[in-house]
Amino acid sequence: MFRNIKNKYLFLGIALFAIVYCLIEAEGNGDFYIFMWAAGELSKGLNIYDHKYNNDYSYYYSVLFALFLKPFYTLSFFWVKFCWLLLNLSLFIHLMVLLIQSSFYKILSQQQKNWFLIGVFAFSFRFLHENIHHAQITILMLWTCIYGIYSIYTGRSISGSALLALGINIKLFPLVFIPYLIYRGFFKEVFYVFFFYVLMMFLPSLFIGHQYNLNMLQSWWLLVNPTKTNHVLDVDERSFHGLSTLLATLLIEKVPDYYAMSLRRNILDLPYHVFSMVLLFARLFIVSLVLKFLKWPPFKKQQAGFATKLEIAYILLVIPIIFPHQQHYAFLFATPAFACAWYYFVLNRNNMLQAEKTLMIILLSLSFIFCTIKMWLGEFNAYYEHFKILTYGALLLIPILFKVSNGIKQKAEQDF
Repeated sequence: MFRNIKNKYLFLGIALFAIVYCLIEAEGNGDFYIFMWAAGELSKGLNIYDHKYNNDYSYYYSVLFALFLKPFYTLSFFWVKFCWLLLNLSLFIHLMVLLIQSSFYKILSQQQKNWFLIGVFAFSFRFLHENIHHAQITILMLWTCIYGIYSIYTGRSISGSALLALGINIKLFPLVFIPYLIYRGFFKEVFYVFFFYVLMMFLPSLFIGHQYNLNMLQSWWLLVNPTKTNHVLDVDERSFHGLSTLLATLLIEKVPDYYAMSLRRNILDLPYHVFSMVLLFARLFIVSLVLKFLKWPPFKKQQAGFATKLEIAYILLVIPIIFPHQQHYAFLFATPAFACAWYYFVLNRNNMLQAEKTLMIILLSLSFIFCTIKMWLGEFNAYYEHFKILTYGALLLIPILFKVSNGIKQKAEQDF
């Protein structure tokens, strides 16, 4: 009884905090204004990809997403944005609930549970806050990925596939899970994803006309085409991070970064055509490393244990690293990778050799510092942006996950 009362008050406290927090952050425009601007352009019958908000910012998302927002265009922007923020915060809380309900979490002692949750929340807080503050879409994308895969593994193929298709339709990110599902033998689910994706691609034609929709789909592809120069060099904004931005600053001396400091950061000066090939091979290399986590043979379903969570976490980590045009808030996708590594350390630290424990502490600490330093030492942020410190923090998680994969204990293999 007392436990139920305690849980009720905890829920009410979280709900009250979420409402107040979202009310505060609903002030101002944020990136959500771009979404609503696109909905307004759609209402006027204009091509939402041929124009830029405030002559500066493009709308990179789907026609369907703009169509979803269209009915809210004439309503109070403040309250629509508030509802959007509350939805995203609720989705993040739902992911945390799924984490707490997982059986691999339940085997931890109470002290281990406390340390685990503190570490995960401390790592994710910066990215969570930046997503809410900028009214971005990353939380929704992360939720469609995790809950979509979770639903597929728990036997809800249609709903899980529909969620992945929705995420791909809005912002392409979950597309990286298609090869994974094929490797794991989820052929039926891959068919469902493609079916729902095509359906969502052409669904707007029923409401705005097929030719209008088709014209915008063509314009959308021209905008997001990864071979475009601005997506290869990827330095249009100082706050961009990821592999393309990092390599551009390291391998091209006079990269067109208008906000760069005078401090040198390049180690080579490659021609553009050479750099584009280096970037392509670097992306393929990072993607290929997922094979380290996948068990042989392929096309065979397996029990969804901790190793499965590890391979999914790696795929999520890869998303902000290999996709161009990534801002700070996109690195919320690195949270599952940190959570897996932190869980492994919390669970096994008393059984580790001193050298292994020291190495894990150093790597986890460096990754944590590089990813969160802006939050607690923001006065030097110009230097972090210039040298792309956040990207290094995310890349450090790759060898950490390798270390975890090599050292998984039998007791860590738990079902969903």
